[in-house]
Amino acid sequence: MKTEKVTIRRAPKFLPFLLTGAILGILLALILDASIPAEQRTAAPILSYLVAFLAALGAVAGIITATVISSVTAARAKTAEATKLEG
Repeated sequence: MKTEKVTIRRAPKFLPFLLTGAILGILLALILDASIPAEQRTAAPILSYLVAFLAALGAVAGIITATVISSVTAARAKTAEATKLEG
């Protein structure tokens, strides 16, 4: 048997943060579109612009959040000894 030092830490999964941010951005776009009064609307498809911009902004915010959490958990990483079993 061989004993090695290993680092143990909890790291976030980036995809759920990205998707959550994008979904929150889409929901915000729908709310903003619904709040525009009918007399102030133009012929431009504002909803598609809002969805595209706010979904991308939300996805970026989700990735930044996951990166910050990852760096915080890396600072709290612990070192332990592990035994590798042969066979």
